[in-house]
Parts: sequence; C-alpha cells; structure tokens
Amino acid sequence: MIIILRRIPENTKKSELIEFISPALKGGILKKTGHIEYIKILTLKDTQRKTIEHHGLVTIDSDAAAKRAIKQLNRKPFKNRNITVREYFYRSWHNDPRVNMGQWNDELKEKRKGNRRRARLEIVTEESIKFSSKQEDHHKL
Repeated sequence: MIIILRRIPENTKKSELIEFISPALKGGILKKTGHIEYIKILTLKDTQRKTIEHHGLVTIDSDAAAKRAIKQLNRKPFKNRNITVREYFYRSWHNDPRVNMGQWNDELKEKRKGNRRRARLEIVTEESIKFSSKQEDHHKL
C-alpha cells in the first residue's frame, strides 16, 4: 500500500520520514510488522496559485501495517507541523465511472460535477529511495 504524507516541510529528508513512520510499523503479538519498500518526496508547483508543496509517498509492504501507520500518524506533528497521512490512490480517467458507464444511470453520472484533482499541478523535483531488502530499511541512510 502507498501512503501519502501531505504538505511536509520543505527541508524534509528521507531519513526523517523513516524515523517518523518506522515506530508505527512495528508489529506485536498479533500484529504483522511492516517494512518500508520505497520512499519518494515530491515537490509540486501549483501554476495557478504560484505555490510550492512538498509531499512524501511511502510504499509499505503490509497493508495492515500501512493502515495502522495511517491511523497512528494522521494529524500528528512532524517537524512542528501537523500533517495529513492517508492512503494514496492512482486515479485515471480510464476508471472514472462517469466516463465508462454508458447511458444506464444518469443520476450517478451527474452526481459529481467536476474533477477533484487540481489541474494546474506540475512536478518540480522528485527524489526517491528504493529498499531492496527488509534489512536495508535502517542501514540505507
């Protein structure tokens, strides 16, 4: 599962994201331990508002651990800023039910008038780290 850490501070390092997320991935007697597989820090520019945003995308190998991390970390302080942590979804017009459903349900087709995605975002920079084994999580950085 991929989780997104929205609007992280500009000077965030990947090692700081690992330190923030890792305690929430620890398992227990009945809980499966999760491991970070991939980390990406995106810098996005909103060309309409002329603002810059920074987001962290983290791939976690266990869905149960990722859900536990979302629950534990959402709205928690990270570098003196409360951040939103949630599941990340890839969206495409190919799987938009308003496009692919044909004429059989006009009510559902018009339920959402506009797209929730902001159209004027562009990627400025993209930094990523991929872990090749579970032991590398803490030794890589």
